[in-house]
Amino acid sequence: MSFKAIVVALAALLTTGYSAFADPMTLEFSWRGSKGCVTLFPNPEIRLRNIPREGKFLSLTLMQGLREMGGQELPIPEDGVLPFGTIRTFGPCNPGVYTWTALVKSATGEILSEAHQARFYPTDDLAPEKP
Repeated sequence: MSFKAIVVALAALLTTGYSAFADPMTLEFSWRGSKGCVTLFPNPEIRLRNIPREGKFLSLTLMQGLREMGGQELPIPEDGVLPFGTIRTFGPCNPGVYTWTALVKSATGEILSEAHQARFYPTDDLAPEKP
């Protein structure tokens, strides 16, 4: 490969943006201290990392399998931390795997990134990733 071809390929790679090289967004939470079986369940603290810079809104949803337990869309917290009780959903009651999903959206509503974390309730053990 010629030097010119390498320079052109490198330039093309760089113009696709930094986000192609960025770490994926992650979501972390814990059930510790959560009291389930309540109708308006306050979310546990949720921590997001590697949020796309262009993101303006955060859509959070709690699921148990295919059953949606509720969620809400709100502005992205500056520090990436959604404090305990910021939103309300139907609470986990039965032991099982519950998943929080975060979608980061642009000002126009385009989905920029997605992250999930599933934990067993009430033990707080991480659930295995789906194949």
